[in-house]
Amino acid sequence: MTQRIAHVDDDPDIRDTVCQILSAHGYLVDSYPTVGDFFNSLNNPAVIPDLAILDVMVESMDAGLNAYVELHERFPKMQAIFMTSLGDMILPYFENKSQEWICIIEKPIEPSVLLSIIRDRLSATKPEMSPS
Repeated sequence: MTQRIAHVDDDPDIRDTVCQILSAHGYLVDSYPTVGDFFNSLNNPAVIPDLAILDVMVESMDAGLNAYVELHERFPKMQAIFMTSLGDMILPYFENKSQEWICIIEKPIEPSVLLSIIRDRLSATKPEMSPS
C-alpha cells in the first residue's frame, strides 16, 4: 500500500522539490500552501495522510506550531515532521510533549536525509488514522 504524505509550506519551490523527491520514491504527496488548506483536506477520509510535514512559519510566525496542536488533538497517532529554518529553537514549545511524536529537521535538508527520516517515522508506528 502506498503511503500518503501531506506537506504544508508556503514556499512553492520547497513544495515542488519535496513533492518531486517523495513522489520519485513511491509516496503519494499532497502539497498545501496553507494550514487551512491542509485542515480542510482532512475532512475527506480518503486523503488522510500517514505523515504530515509542517513548516513552522507558514502564513505566520507560528502557524505550523498551532497546527501541531490541532493535528495532534484530532489524530494523536499521526506522525509529523517539522521542517523549519528555526531548527531546535522551537523545542521549548514542546515542553511536556511526547518526543516520539515530535521530529524537527532544519532547512535545507539533503534528500537522502529527508527520505531516511520519513522511512524511520513511518516504520515507527502503523497508526490507525481515525480522528479521536
